[in-house]
Amino acid sequence: MTGGQLGLCHGPGDRIATFLIREGLTVKHFKQSHPDWFATPYGQQRSLSQGAAAKGSDRADVKLLVIKPGKSTSHHFHLLRKSWFYVMDGVLRVSSVFENWQLELVTGDMLELDPGEDHCFLNIGTADAQVLEMGSPGHMPHDKISVQAAGTTRSAPFGKFWRADSTLCLKIGGVSSMEAACHCQSAGVDAIGFDLVDANWSYNLGRLDWVQHLPFSMSRFLVTHLTQPSLVSAILHRLGCDTLQWCGTADEKTLRTLYSVVRNQRCRIVHTVVGSQVKILEEVDRIKPWASLLDGLVWQPGWSTGREHFSECGTILDALELPWMVCMEGMEEGLEKFKQNSFFKGIDAVGDAWLTRQEGCGASFMDREKIQRLLGLAER
Repeated sequence: MTGGQLGLCHGPGDRIATFLIREGLTVKHFKQSHPDWFATPYGQQRSLSQGAAAKGSDRADVKLLVIKPGKSTSHHFHLLRKSWFYVMDGVLRVSSVFENWQLELVTGDMLELDPGEDHCFLNIGTADAQVLEMGSPGHMPHDKISVQAAGTTRSAPFGKFWRADSTLCLKIGGVSSMEAACHCQSAGVDAIGFDLVDANWSYNLGRLDWVQHLPFSMSRFLVTHLTQPSLVSAILHRLGCDTLQWCGTADEKTLRTLYSVVRNQRCRIVHTVVGSQVKILEEVDRIKPWASLLDGLVWQPGWSTGREHFSECGTILDALELPWMVCMEGMEEGLEKFKQNSFFKGIDAVGDAWLTRQEGCGASFMDREKIQRLLGLAER
């Protein structure tokens, strides 16, 4: 059923239809009969569509919420779901602790929330408030995360990467399939990385449901630019990661806050440094005051970084006295020099370092021979 057919909504239908069409969404199996009401802590709700059939990225489900005066919905956020709210009647205050804002909504107002944006609706009026909620993908219990429960502390032991004492380690980054993860496990790789580093992070996260079936022997790195502590913590928990590898641009206060929360949940923290010796010198100087929050570094050499400067870069990184890896994408030059550095931990292999591009289709596939060669380079 398309947005333009949403006649059951009696009033907001045109505006809702506009939103659904704009987002390229459809509502499947719309309920034409009167659906049952279900009691909730804040009042009651009923589903106006079959959420179980709305799990595709182009599907939306629709619910009607009735919030009693002085009552509020649970304070939560979604890992994957994008939501739209239409106030059919009443006055509400919606608030976020992640972003530290609150907003008053009245009859006729609409609010759009992206994945990861926490929210809580409080009825500040004297009568019942009615709110129409649309979301895509449809209802998925594991997708809804309570703000209070987002700080779950890890109890599992740390993976192989952090148990390897003096030996060099190999991390395979950008793992996105069960086949690749299982091969890394059987081959003896120390850690794998799950990359959620762009605007499609929630979509990519949704394709990692298979992770829950992996054994816990390898370390798992969440590689991301996200900085909301509760959101990052929830993703670490969902993927069973023992390590946050942060990469991106953020100020010192933001990173201190994020790293402190993650460390309190018993996860290790690796900070990514990018660029030539000048750039990493600047970043090392910036990190020094709060280096105690970190467990390691990953250095991604810039394309302009000459191989003749690798020794200098290694010396700069050693100054923090933290284990560090070099990010390799089809590059082996300079590796022997790095092995002479006191705090060199190993190789972070990404892209062409362990993948082979298929001619004609542009896709990349796991190359077992490359992984075996990388294990040899790391002196396995």
